[in-house]
Amino acid sequence: MAEKIKILMLGDSTSGKTCFMVGMYTAIQNGSAFSFKATDPDEGIRLTALWSAIVDTSGNERWPPPTDQPQTYNFELCYAYKPLMEFEWLDYRGGSMLDLSSDVRTLRDYAAESNGFFFCISGKYLKEPVTEANLQKVAMESKANLMGKYLEYLSINNRRQTRKKTFPIVIIVTKYDYCYHRNKRELIEDIKKIFSPLFASGSGWLVTICPVTLGKELAQDRDNGKIEPKNFDLPLPFVSYCILTEQARSQYEKRKEIEYQLDVLKSSNPLIKLIQWQDRVKKIRDINQRLEQANMQLKETKDMIKILAKELDLSITDIYLSGKKIKIDLKEKN
Repeated sequence: MAEKIKILMLGDSTSGKTCFMVGMYTAIQNGSAFSFKATDPDEGIRLTALWSAIVDTSGNERWPPPTDQPQTYNFELCYAYKPLMEFEWLDYRGGSMLDLSSDVRTLRDYAAESNGFFFCISGKYLKEPVTEANLQKVAMESKANLMGKYLEYLSINNRRQTRKKTFPIVIIVTKYDYCYHRNKRELIEDIKKIFSPLFASGSGWLVTICPVTLGKELAQDRDNGKIEPKNFDLPLPFVSYCILTEQARSQYEKRKEIEYQLDVLKSSNPLIKLIQWQDRVKKIRDINQRLEQANMQLKETKDMIKILAKELDLSITDIYLSGKKIKIDLKEKN
């Protein structure tokens, strides 16, 4: 498998992050060649039990309690029951973004190491249009203004790299059932207002906006409404494809550097002392081993991208690069 992917999920305490995680964990299992497995069997049992409560229970007991402690999930995305990618997924408690404690420092450090972000904003804040008059209020109440701050730490880390990386960001509109009465295009434009720096021209941010709901009846009847999950299977394919593409690009550059080192050694003046020649032979052998390993890693990553291209469809998602809407057609990558 490729290197473990770190995901940071942020949102306020009422944004439904845990419900999103449980819904996504379950949705990927159904009607797909893919499956999502918790590496800790006990964690898998817990998530399944939470989903069973949501589906089979009524009243307030059907919903998981708000996250009061940071929760780290470790998952494997499997294809045909075979491990494909490994994820470490951090769900931070909603209030931690405001704490003046070590939690904030830990969160900043994790942000700087992350491969992708999930920002969760509840549809209850988007029942009505976002205007200049209420924009600041919506951003503060939903904690959207704080979520973006953590991208600054990722940007600092990115500036230390020799080449800028592209990090996928997924804005999840949870509890979309609150917004069914609204025009979807207008809702998307409201999200772009709330997270405007992500959509600035030349910003380099790669963003998708994905409304999800556990059931369209829940806005009117939270405790007894029918559970009909929608769009929970979309965010992860987007993140997976983007991160794998970035990894393949990085691995290709690494391979080119190794090939250059090998060419330099092979082109050295052959009229050298025996001991120097023996040292060069050893270095060439070592570099050839590194090159073989680099080729294997790149092939593995490309094979995973091909699997995604074959099985998944991102054409219905709203994806933006530097504020410009783009289309990622995975079928073209096959």
